[in-house]
Amino acid sequence: MTREATIESLAQIASAVFWAEDRLAPEWQQRLKAADKLPKAQKQKLAEEYCLAIATEIASRTSDEELAEMD
Repeated sequence: MTREATIESLAQIASAVFWAEDRLAPEWQQRLKAADKLPKAQKQKLAEEYCLAIATEIASRTSDEELAEMD
C-alpha cells in the first residue's frame, strides 16, 4: 500500500471514529467526564469499554459483505 493510500485509509477510520463518538456522546459524556476522579486501573477499564463501544457502533453500520472483504 502506498503512503497516500495508507493516509486515505487512516482518514476514513478517523472519520468513522468521530461519527461513532458523536452517536455515543449522550450515553458516554458523563461517564467520561467522571473518569478524572477514577483510579488509574478504572480509567483504563473505562477507556477499553469506550473503545469497544466505538468499534461496536462502527461495526453495526457495516454490512456482512463489507466485513467479509476486510479479512
